[in-house]
Amino acid sequence: MYYKTVKDVVDYSRKLHQQISKLYQEISQDQTQERVKMLLDYLQRHEAHLEKSLNQFEHDKSQAVLDSWFQYAPDQSITEVLESIEITNHMSTDEVIAMALKLDDYFIELYEGMVENASSSAVKSVFQNLLEMEQQEKIRTSRAALTIHDM
Repeated sequence: MYYKTVKDVVDYSRKLHQQISKLYQEISQDQTQERVKMLLDYLQRHEAHLEKSLNQFEHDKSQAVLDSWFQYAPDQSITEVLESIEITNHMSTDEVIAMALKLDDYFIELYEGMVENASSSAVKSVFQNLLEMEQQEKIRTSRAALTIHDM
């Protein structure tokens, strides 16, 4: 089990979104299909937006809530998720969509676990808000991916 503050988890999530944004940017540079590049560019901006949202979220929350401690260990690490994804120079839109949804699912599962294990209503509320944000972003990603896929 890990002991973390709310701020630690929000910082961790923000940094992961930043790393995923850079990953999409790097993958995009090696792609030859225009639709795949468009999708990866969208996903890169999407992740950068989530990073900024988490940064703002952290500034908007009270220090007492951010300093709250709790015990929780996610079932899967982001490293395990990334290792399960095959990244190539010639990915299809379907492969990119599957990768993006798998990464979105990681954050959704992380926040669901945080909600379930929160000891106070204030902490639970923080992670419920983050969970809802991630679920909405997954829907947006799916819609954008379908639009690009159908082009």
